[in-house]
Amino acid sequence: MIRARLLSVKFRRIALVAVLAASLALPAFAGKAGEVRAEAFRLLNQGVSAYRKGLYAEAAEKLQRSTSMALNNFRAHYYLGLALIGDRRYTEAIEALAIALDLDPDHLQSHVARGDAMLKQGDLEESKAAYFLALKLRPEYAPALDGLGRLEAAGAEEDAAIALYQRAIASDAGFARAYTHLGDLYLAREQYEEAVQLLEEAVSVRPDFGAGLNRLAQAYGKLGLETLAIGTIQTARELEPNNPSHASTLGWLYIGQGLITTAENWFLAGLELDRAYPESRRGLAEVARRRGQYDLALSQMDSALADDRLEALERKRLQEYRDTLGEEFQRMTDLETLRDVGDANPDDHAQLAMIYAARGDWDGAVAAFENAQGSEHRDERLGYALFRAGRYRDAMNVYEAAPGEDTTDRAINLGVCAARLGQDRKAVEAYEHALELDPKHRTARLYMANALLRLGQRDDAIEAYKAFLEQGSRGEAAERVRRILAQIAPGAVPDAHDPLEPVKQPPTPPSEEGS
Repeated sequence: MIRARLLSVKFRRIALVAVLAASLALPAFAGKAGEVRAEAFRLLNQGVSAYRKGLYAEAAEKLQRSTSMALNNFRAHYYLGLALIGDRRYTEAIEALAIALDLDPDHLQSHVARGDAMLKQGDLEESKAAYFLALKLRPEYAPALDGLGRLEAAGAEEDAAIALYQRAIASDAGFARAYTHLGDLYLAREQYEEAVQLLEEAVSVRPDFGAGLNRLAQAYGKLGLETLAIGTIQTARELEPNNPSHASTLGWLYIGQGLITTAENWFLAGLELDRAYPESRRGLAEVARRRGQYDLALSQMDSALADDRLEALERKRLQEYRDTLGEEFQRMTDLETLRDVGDANPDDHAQLAMIYAARGDWDGAVAAFENAQGSEHRDERLGYALFRAGRYRDAMNVYEAAPGEDTTDRAINLGVCAARLGQDRKAVEAYEHALELDPKHRTARLYMANALLRLGQRDDAIEAYKAFLEQGSRGEAAERVRRILAQIAPGAVPDAHDPLEPVKQPPTPPSEEGS
């Protein structure tokens, strides 16, 4: 079967070379042979340089001209295929890589790149065949195993994908892409700590790996490590200034912080690099949604979906997001109509409030929840909406008075409201109750330590901070806790701060946010 497939591919490649030679004959061979060779070599070098800078369309144009002059130049066809993949022109990339493989049938990277292009087109069977051809040439070849892992992940076979990524890492511990793709999978499963560990390993073995830094920034953002996330993605931008994905990731990080205008600017920056970059379009759609501009949001998604270069899986994801937007818009419109004509019941008001809350419109959510008297969804969510709207006293009153499940989140939110109102004793009581419900809850322990320090209970605060660090020493909050301890209890934690940068005054305790 494999032999037949190889022969079929061989004949197709010979035909492609013949067609290219015929179609490009007139412009290719104008001038003396020596001049043509020199020009082809110059264009090849310029194309490879543009490719390495992430200027894929420019690279493809120069490399296409080079291959038209030097039909038998393997390197030109190989880099043309890579540049076309970067420019999301997958059919053309497959053709260029087929010619490269005709010139060098044993080139492992060309087989893998061809499989990658087919996978992006959604052709799972052909991509699998390409990866297996690479493995036939070199068993346990890490990039081919990684490709098969991505193929399994595309088919939602996560356990099989994990096993393949692990085989790739075992085969080549320095292959950063396998760590990154496995980290991606854990990101999608919301296993953020595991994702961070793998992605940190990816950028450890390859510090200049932009894709790894990008995913690591996303993972830091999911864990609330905002400064680390922003710093990491800025490093990726410095390494790859022409890659629109980094600007897009910055936009999503700022969306997570509620900084909508800043996020919008970064999504627009991504479009300046690639006018059709789909994740920038999706980001702008989310900005419009947050502002209640659903027609504009849907228009952005239609623009993204109009790009015929989209990967198959990305098209599916974008279409699902567009469908969700349309359904939310219709549901919100129906609920607002019921409200405006006076026919909305308490559950209708509560559902409308939840739509507003999901968009970050906390004032709108509060108003809708206040009209939802009698809905089982009202009281607990009203307290959180009031907190997010900055109405801490009202939120605290709701948490104290409203019936509901006794949860750690509810206790922490009550404590945060009390702390914001300067009632640190009440805050400590709330955090202590949260820890009774969940003794391992790090956030409750950290916030309790902050409140104890504000109350002047230094020894109790020190013990609480030390217990917080014992549960985990990673992240921005842990670093600030170490600096606090270095000031109030020197020697309590080894290496509390860099001796070259002594702490001159007690650092501000990590801020307290609701759950």
